[in-house]
Amino acid sequence: MMTTADLARVAPLAADDPRSQDPKLEDLVNFVGYRPNALLTMARKPGVLPAVLGLVQTTLRGAGLLEPALRFLVCAETCRGARCAYSSVHVVHAAHHAGVGWAQLDALPHHARGDRFSPRERAALAIAAAGATLPVGDPSQAFEAAREHFSEDELLEIVSVVALFGWFNRWNSLMRTTLEDVPAEALEHVGWLRELMAEGRP
Repeated sequence: MMTTADLARVAPLAADDPRSQDPKLEDLVNFVGYRPNALLTMARKPGVLPAVLGLVQTTLRGAGLLEPALRFLVCAETCRGARCAYSSVHVVHAAHHAGVGWAQLDALPHHARGDRFSPRERAALAIAAAGATLPVGDPSQAFEAAREHFSEDELLEIVSVVALFGWFNRWNSLMRTTLEDVPAEALEHVGWLRELMAEGRP
C-alpha cells in the first residue's frame, strides 16, 4: 500500500505552508476530514491549486442539476476505469461522505448489470466508463441510453466530472502521490480498491 512518504516523486508542501492556504481548500478539508497530498503538491505551482479547486467546486461539489451522490459515483467509476489507486481511494471515501453506501461503491465493477444501480445511474456510469481511458471507448451507445434519463445540460455535468478526474488520475499516477490514513478507511469496505492497491500502481 502506498503509505511510505518517500514514494512520492515530488514532496507535498507542509500543511502550514502559506502557498497551500486557500479558502476552497479549507472547505474541502472540512468535508473530507484531511489535507490531500495531491493538492498540497499542486500548491507548489502558483495558480494551479485555486484553478483546480475552482473546477472541483464547479463540477463536483457546487450547485448543479445532478445530485451530488450521482456526481461522486461518476468520478469513482472514472478513477476505477483509469486504474489510478490514489484517486480511486479518495473519491470512494468522498462519495461515502456524500451519502453513497459502501455496498454500492463496492459493486461499481458490476454497475452495468448490478441490481444496486438504477437505470439512470447505469446510464451515467456507462459514460464514465467510456471516458476513463485514452483513447476513450466508443461512447455512442452510452450517450444514446443516457438521453432517456438526462437532458443535454445534465450530460454536460456528467462529462465535466469525467474530464476533471482525467486531470487527477494523470497527476496522481505521474506523481505517485502518497495515500493518507483517513481516506484509506475505504479499503476496509471496498474490495476492488484493495485489488487496485495490490497492483502496486499509483
